[in-house]
Amino acid sequence: MSQRLFIVWIGLLALLAGMVGLAHFFPAYAWLALIGSAGQVVLLLGGFVRLQDHPALVRFFALGAGFWIVLMFTLTLADLFTR
Repeated sequence: MSQRLFIVWIGLLALLAGMVGLAHFFPAYAWLALIGSAGQVVLLLGGFVRLQDHPALVRFFALGAGFWIVLMFTLTLADLFTR
């Protein structure tokens, strides 16, 4: 159990270091950090929350919550960028 959490934690730190290095040394490709962020979300949901061990209804609502958060940020950024 603790070994799995340690591996997830190391993975999160590696993704964070990669995103910081990418944004610092290659600012034109900083949008690639979004892929690293998606990887961090997958690691968090799979490693710390252990979503795969929960029933399908819990996974469905977790997916729905993620959808609404993405929609909220998309609409907020669309409003911000079009003003």
